[in-house]
Amino acid sequence: MKKSLPPKGPDDNGLSLLPYEAVKWELIKAALELGVFHHFDEPLTAGTLAEKIGTQPENTEFMLNSLTAMGCLKKSEGVFEMTSMARAYLDPASEQCIGPMLLFMERWTGPMMNGGMINLICDGPEPVQNMGREEIWEQGARVSINNARAGRAQLIAAHVSALPEFSSFSSMLDMGGGPGMIAVAVLASHPSLECAIMEQPAVCRVAEELIAEYGMESRIKTLSGDYMEDPMGEGYDFIMANYTLNFYRDRMDELMARIYEALSPGGVLLVSSDGLSEEKTAPAQSVITWLPTALQGMDMSFDRGFLADAMIKAGFISTQSSMVTDATIAAHGPMDMIVARKGRK
Repeated sequence: MKKSLPPKGPDDNGLSLLPYEAVKWELIKAALELGVFHHFDEPLTAGTLAEKIGTQPENTEFMLNSLTAMGCLKKSEGVFEMTSMARAYLDPASEQCIGPMLLFMERWTGPMMNGGMINLICDGPEPVQNMGREEIWEQGARVSINNARAGRAQLIAAHVSALPEFSSFSSMLDMGGGPGMIAVAVLASHPSLECAIMEQPAVCRVAEELIAEYGMESRIKTLSGDYMEDPMGEGYDFIMANYTLNFYRDRMDELMARIYEALSPGGVLLVSSDGLSEEKTAPAQSVITWLPTALQGMDMSFDRGFLADAMIKAGFISTQSSMVTDATIAAHGPMDMIVARKGRK
């Protein structure tokens, strides 16, 4: 009997394209490291760009053709120019340029490449690096400014300003507020709200520069310290914590009790973070984003509902959760935004 063909298989869910996803990143990385996007003040041919950056002309055109295919450039009659997307996010002159952040994030994904992942799976992680080094905190804060300014700060500020209590807020604490871009966005929507940003000393220095840049020195102060160990103040109407509580996942009950005590009666807490579900297998993008740090011995992910449970245990009278899709940080998956309220008594 002759062998019969099997029926057509199901959709491969992009499996056949995966080897080329790494090529896309290497393409963007090469363009960033070569300074390609720095030279597009005006349209250029591949030959002109090759002269400027010292590259081989034919392969430079292959690179530019591929960047065009990815939506970073436009090509007409052999001349290339940047698209509006690339002008916003890849042009070093843009206040929303995320190129340095993309390169910084490779410190986490790099160890996965070229056989690194299979070594980690087989042998386990190396000893965890010292996350307390000030230069790491400062560098991370600086590269995150434009990422927040690209849309994340505006998105979170819009949710904060939509809170029914927002107009009555007079004081707030931004826990682990990074360089302060989100706090600046929140205060820009309120005429008199004052804010303390609690961060590591190196990050506070970066935040102070940004606060001065936006002329908010009279309304935003920095509070240098560790919000798990050091005094964070009290009497706040509003406390905000965005993608920061993961560092103390294993001490969350203790931390949430500290937050509760720092709030005034009737105060509001807003936390935005990841939130895994389906036995830590969804949302897909969140799971993949956490994989590099998890394999390196730094699993800090939250299960959906974990934070809300800790809030209720600490004494908050209600919690409200919503999933927010933020296109500017799509790599991290949907954002779990949780609002908790303290009773007035």
